[in-house]
Amino acid sequence: MINIKKSITFLLAVFIAAAGMAQEKKILTVGDVAPEIQYSRWLKGTPFKPDQKDMVYVYEFWATWCGPCIGAMPHLSELARKYKGKAKVVGVNVWEKTKDQPYESAIPAVEKFVNGSGDRMDYNVIMDNNAQHMGNKWLLAAGQKGIPSTIVIKNGIIQWIGHPIKLDGPLDSLVNGTFDLEAFKKIYAKRQQASSKQNEQMDRIFKAVKDAADAGNFELLAKSIEDGTKEIPYLKGALQARMFEALLTKKTPQDAFAYADGMLKESPGFKTSLAMMVLEQKNLDKTSYTKAIEWLKSGTPNSMILEKIADGYVKIADFKSAVAAMEQAVVKGEEELKDERYKGRIFDYTVEGYKTKIQDLKKRI
Repeated sequence: MINIKKSITFLLAVFIAAAGMAQEKKILTVGDVAPEIQYSRWLKGTPFKPDQKDMVYVYEFWATWCGPCIGAMPHLSELARKYKGKAKVVGVNVWEKTKDQPYESAIPAVEKFVNGSGDRMDYNVIMDNNAQHMGNKWLLAAGQKGIPSTIVIKNGIIQWIGHPIKLDGPLDSLVNGTFDLEAFKKIYAKRQQASSKQNEQMDRIFKAVKDAADAGNFELLAKSIEDGTKEIPYLKGALQARMFEALLTKKTPQDAFAYADGMLKESPGFKTSLAMMVLEQKNLDKTSYTKAIEWLKSGTPNSMILEKIADGYVKIADFKSAVAAMEQAVVKGEEELKDERYKGRIFDYTVEGYKTKIQDLKKRI
């Protein structure tokens, strides 16, 4: 399942940041007064105001598509239990993929995820609102363009900002009253200076690529990708994927797949990402969708990939093959429910959804 993680999640995170969300001014830092809390719904736990004296409030920003966020949940639950009465952990859902729909349209899916996670999320959970206040006024305002990301508050002041994997020590000292805020402010300022320089560099690279792609200027797009890759070599696959998408949507599928042949020789890990881009498009030819299906089948598909393969067969009206793929997804999904590696990524309701989908597909044969 987590072939998607390294490619699609990275692409989404980078392009979301580059596409306009990063315009929020970086005005928050350690030592500042915490912004107001706003949310659409309190999904788990009992609502409270973060105003209890000497209580430590841990705000952990996450999304259902974020593999590292899901991986951090059990440990956050351990910390919530360990410091019960002294610290309160709040999972803040942000940046769900809602396309052109209001952010709050994702509430049912996120609520289902939270309920299905049970004790893996043994702490409070809230969800951002349509204004995406928490994502904009907290995360992006603090220069945090990726998740998971943690912001810790005590007595109304931001004490610590960082990745949850590094939370243990700071949280313990904050709870025990030994945290040196002034010392951490200096450390964080140096860290942010370096991070800000890289963020600005990445913003510039992705903006150049996006502008060229949006304009359908393929000569400029190729140059922007080449220049960006020279500056930050590890971005090559993500930048090339943008070229593939532009060719697919603004030129021809034939041009896109010809480009992919060369790209995937160097970056084979992006095969799943490119296949998903194809399946997201409407009204492509049968050959294009069939190629996407082949890409998805080329590895060892997990249940989620098998469902996408079924979606591909639906695109070409091959409903018998779609049913067969979904039947495989059920078998694989039931195996994954017993596999620790898939905890938090597949639920009982996921497999039930596969079964319902099979019945719907059979009606179309």
